[in-house]
Amino acid sequence: MENATGKCAMVKRSDRKIYVEDCGSRRFFICRKYHTYDYESVFVPEAKTWPEAQDYCRTHYANLASFSSSYSNSIVTDIECPMWIGLHRDGAAWSWSLGDSKYRNWFTGEPSNSGDCGSIYSISRTMASENCDTRLPFLCISDNMVLVKENKNWEEALEHCRGLRSSTNNVRYDLLSLQPEDQQDLIMNKVMQADTDEVWTGLCFLAGEWLWVNGADMLHTDLPLCPAPHQHCGILTKTSAGGMEARDCSERKNFICYSYTT
Repeated sequence: MENATGKCAMVKRSDRKIYVEDCGSRRFFICRKYHTYDYESVFVPEAKTWPEAQDYCRTHYANLASFSSSYSNSIVTDIECPMWIGLHRDGAAWSWSLGDSKYRNWFTGEPSNSGDCGSIYSISRTMASENCDTRLPFLCISDNMVLVKENKNWEEALEHCRGLRSSTNNVRYDLLSLQPEDQQDLIMNKVMQADTDEVWTGLCFLAGEWLWVNGADMLHTDLPLCPAPHQHCGILTKTSAGGMEARDCSERKNFICYSYTT
């Protein structure tokens, strides 16, 4: 829209064509709600060793839980107790089984040499080291992303995602759209599992600007204002640390779909 009295676009229901009209005209209008990547922690009240808990989470969800920089989930038990999370000692350093994380809320005196696997306490949300054979309840991470290990061009990937169906009637799928503040460590972990070095996202260059196919705000500022010919589709690469890059839309790559409720 140019301004309150300028020219705006409208669509006629009769022929579904776009027309230009004075912006002061009164018309019905349609709003679009967009959806983004989402995840949640799932408490599993079964006592398992750390390796058993990791296998369980990978089979039924995504992985043992990790956190970006804070852990603000509601209390899952009414007593203070340790729960396994996706943290383990790798040599001298501690690392997360699902991407990287800056969460380091260790209990006083931790980490100690008592074990090589990490737990988090349900109420204080402090972390401690435990013997990996200890049997504890645990937290899994569940996300709404689907990595498709099929090589398709961008348009085919979009059609594939939108054609996916769930047993739940109000669940729909689309190519992944993401924002800089999203859980980059979890998203990049999904990218690293792809069979191709790059994966398609729901980013495209249309009518002179970069757009997300789900209508989300464009907050990535590092994209070229005038991309090279045909490089009008966005990808994530295994070496980009979450940054978006432009590629030829005809290239064939794996891609990430995500689900949302309508």
